Amino acid sequence: MLLCELDRTPKMFFIQRALHENDPWSGQIAFPGGSRDPEDPDTLHTAQRETVEEVGICLENIPLLGQLDDQKSFIKINSRPVVINCYVFEVPETILPENSEEVHDSFWVPVHHLASPENKTTHQVSQSGESRPAISLDDGQVLWGLTYRFVNMLLEKISLN
Repeated sequence: MLLCELDRTPKMFFIQRALHENDPWSGQIAFPGGSRDPEDPDTLHTAQRETVEEVGICLENIPLLGQLDDQKSFIKINSRPVVINCYVFEVPETILPENSEEVHDSFWVPVHHLASPENKTTHQVSQSGESRPAISLDDGQVLWGLTYRFVNMLLEKISLN
């Protein structure tokens, strides 16, 4: 999770994942990130490496504000749930990303938009038909699922939810 302009109009950075047939998160709104490689010493390094690979933003000298509680995905690999870590960084300004082929789009959203009750909605999950809580973004995009849970967790911690 990347945040910027905390002293003015706080914003949060998102990507829209590229459309790939075999990707269970294809086209969804997310944070930069991905799977831990065997060479990664820890998941923090994974987050930093994946952010550079996906959007060209280097986090090595960027302040780490903390880590949110790990979340389990409903998707399983080898019959085991995927556990997702979320590290929160404060970048000094709105950075223009260089999207890789893994990213269809990337953008900054004001935190007040994410916290506003008027932007709360639901998302119909195509695989199960279930309705899940979500946030409406611009251009008809919807933030839901794991990313929604992490956003909500941060908003609760800073009392904006």
